[in-house]
Amino acid sequence: MFAGDMRKSYALSLIDKFPAPPKGRPFPRIELADIVAGLRERVQDPTKQAQGAADLCCPAAFFYCVLNYKPELYVQYVIDLFTTGRARIGSLEVKPGAGCRVYQPPKDKIAAVDWVALASLRDSDNMIMDLSSVSDRVAARSREGEVGKWLRGIGYREVRDDANNYFCKGRKEIEAFDRDIRANRDVCLFVNDNMLYEGKDRLKSTFWNHCVVVDDVPDFKRDQISLSVYSWGEVQRIPKVGWFTVEEFSRNFYGYVSGTPTFN
Repeated sequence: MFAGDMRKSYALSLIDKFPAPPKGRPFPRIELADIVAGLRERVQDPTKQAQGAADLCCPAAFFYCVLNYKPELYVQYVIDLFTTGRARIGSLEVKPGAGCRVYQPPKDKIAAVDWVALASLRDSDNMIMDLSSVSDRVAARSREGEVGKWLRGIGYREVRDDANNYFCKGRKEIEAFDRDIRANRDVCLFVNDNMLYEGKDRLKSTFWNHCVVVDDVPDFKRDQISLSVYSWGEVQRIPKVGWFTVEEFSRNFYGYVSGTPTFN
């Protein structure tokens, strides 16, 4: 899943050649220096990307995969957005609305580069609602099928989407995503964020509200599982202590999307 040194070096060289923003720049309240510094940090360490206070977990999961797959795609995407207000990444066309572009994201809520990358992708898919603040919960929420669509759009092969909003998954789907990660496929899980918090991680939920990326092969033995996931700007172990039983994990597990990256 992790990009090699050559790809990282090429991505960094694109940042070195970042063109000057035009007059009437598309993101007028965001400084170029903040974008450049954020890009460098994320190419060197993709976990630095974070959705912050915004409900942008699905774009964050997607771009975490991109940063670990082809960081140059991510860099060129952000450069194009910041200088022209629109971008292509693979076959995906991204054109955020004016409300998204003129917003000044609070630095203590979300990094400027993450607002540009994540909010632009999310807002571009909105037909009615505008995403123009970290407080926009409904406009920020992704819909079923979008992560799979985004992965297909940048060239992932054999994308599997086995996720839903309200019905928990079980052993069959756990075994399936375990096989997929062992086959060098990228795997995004749809969960209720109870799963991430000690004391809540075994409570039963009724809907998914968070997307995470499986960061390594799970420890999965008979009826027990523990794993590392990327979420909210860090890689963390779930559960924090010990193991989930399959039944306990399933209380907050709503499925997954996986795909095989192509490196041509």
